This record gives sequence, C-alpha cells and structure tokens, in this order.
Amino acid sequence: MIRCDHVTNNMIETFNSMLGTYRAATYLQLLEFIRIMVMKKFQERKEECATWRFVIPPMVDAKILKNCKQSRMLTIIVAGDMEYVLLGPDGSYAVKLRQYNCRCESCQISGIPCCHAMVAISHTCGRYPVKDKVVAFVHQSLSKSAYIQTYRGMLYPIPDQK
Repeated sequence: MIRCDHVTNNMIETFNSMLGTYRAATYLQLLEFIRIMVMKKFQERKEECATWRFVIPPMVDAKILKNCKQSRMLTIIVAGDMEYVLLGPDGSYAVKLRQYNCRCESCQISGIPCCHAMVAISHTCGRYPVKDKVVAFVHQSLSKSAYIQTYRGMLYPIPDQK
C-alpha cells in the first residue's frame, strides 16, 4: 500500500512550473531535461538524508511533534489489550495499536501516528521519552533506511550523440 497524504494537484503544478521553457522543446530535449532534473533531485535527496540524525525524516518528525501537541487535549479510556477510546473536543475515536489504526484513519493514510494514537502510545509505553516509542509505530516506508534505499540507485549519464 502506498502511503501519502500529499495533494496530487500541487505536485503536478510544481512539476509543470519546473518544465518552464522546455515545454516548447522537442520530445528528446524535454526527456533529457527531465532525466537531468531527476538525476539532480536523486543526488540532493541522497546527500540530505546523510545529514539526518534520527531514524525518521525531519518532515515525519515535525508531524509527530504537531500530533503530540494536539494530543494534549484528549482524554483516554482504556478498553483493554492495546485498544483505547480517546475523547476530545471533536468527538471520540477508537484506537487499536496492535492493528496500527485509528477511527480518524489518519494513521492508515499517512503511516504516522495521529494525535489519538499518540495518547495511546504514551499510555502503553510510558510517558517519557514518548518520541522514542512513537518511532516504532511509524510505517517502515517512512524510515531513514527506506529513504536511503529509495535514492540508493542512480541514473547513469548518457553521452550526446554528436
């Protein structure tokens, strides 16, 4: 299952803006531009990943911190066997930690524990340090090792045919 909570339209608009003047180019010129653009992006991301200090990317870490802050307004009711009900200003949510799901479905879509799951994880694993415990509940496709594996390959340079 692919996990992504991006808005596809924004990605397409960004890609289209990157093409710029190459829109009027021949197909081969356009393909060469795209190949070079992808080559550069792969290398940038490979280098960026090498600087990360944690096992999850900084964007995932930021979402975890955001969800952690939102979780402070919730009240937990233990249902048993790692199942919980979280009560908050916008209603109640059932969280099943063993199945990695929450009724809000944010966990299932993004692969990152939502604010409801954060409270359940905190209750299950102990209060401090929650961040270390939460990493175990982040989908493996969002880990540093998965990111490294994604950008491990390379696009080989193709010589000009002149």
